[in-house]
Amino acid sequence: MVARRRCIASLIGLLAAGLMLVPVPAVSADRVLQTFQAGQFVLDLAIAQCLSSGCPIEVRLRTGGRVIDRVTLPFAAWSQRASIELVDAIWGADAGRKAWATGVENSYVSTAARLLRMAPRTRALLVSQLAGFEHPKRNHLLLMPRAGKLTVAWKAQEGAGPTWSATQIVGSSDRGEIVYLDGFLDPTDDTAERLDAVRLSWDSATARVQETPLPAPTMPLYLLDVGTHATIAEAREARAADTCLLGYWVLDAGRFRAAADGKALLGMLYATRAAAEHAARSVQQCQPDANARVLTVTP
Repeated sequence: MVARRRCIASLIGLLAAGLMLVPVPAVSADRVLQTFQAGQFVLDLAIAQCLSSGCPIEVRLRTGGRVIDRVTLPFAAWSQRASIELVDAIWGADAGRKAWATGVENSYVSTAARLLRMAPRTRALLVSQLAGFEHPKRNHLLLMPRAGKLTVAWKAQEGAGPTWSATQIVGSSDRGEIVYLDGFLDPTDDTAERLDAVRLSWDSATARVQETPLPAPTMPLYLLDVGTHATIAEAREARAADTCLLGYWVLDAGRFRAAADGKALLGMLYATRAAAEHAARSVQQCQPDANARVLTVTP
């Protein structure tokens, strides 16, 4: 009792002297966001313990409950607090997918991971990240468990300037491939914007990811055309004047439609007809008198 009275008296004395006792926060534990079964291995998408430079976002390779390898993603979080958001058409991954968002505005980082089978015995995790506020940037990594290691089989990161990129998974549950879209929104009034696509497939002979420019003879693209215009400047003006068209690109009409009446068209490329038709319905719901049509783009 005497010791307890002394402790209380000491505490009162400290407070009386204007001192505050601040509790020391406990060390934050790792937070696992999502888990994927990849054959004999398990892949975890996790936010690691926070450091002074941020909270690294990792993909970890586990077996038998033990982490045997890990890859740190390019964008780190500033907190372990993450909430689920749905990916939209301009996020940079398949629309409707689940992503994990942390932070707000300049500290915003969102991460989406999708498991696919690129060959009968080859599973991979496709991870995409979106970060930033006024000028958001994206990166994409394809991670594969191979020989007990987690290998970066392919990656892409947006460069400086008004860039945009996206990955879309196509194919069946037995065999999937990836379409990578890479664009540059040229700010010049009389220059069309650039939007290119490649297919990423697994080459078993070389054990590497193979890139094939699209459209290809065995894989066309699908163009949603929401309007052709006489000049590129007119196409830009039409997009700026209609909120229903803000997510579409000013493309060179001659590149995608040889018989086009105008020089520029507002549109977007899709890996599947179903995705293009879904986008067309969305445009018509937003603007009932819109002339949205889906065209097949071949080499």
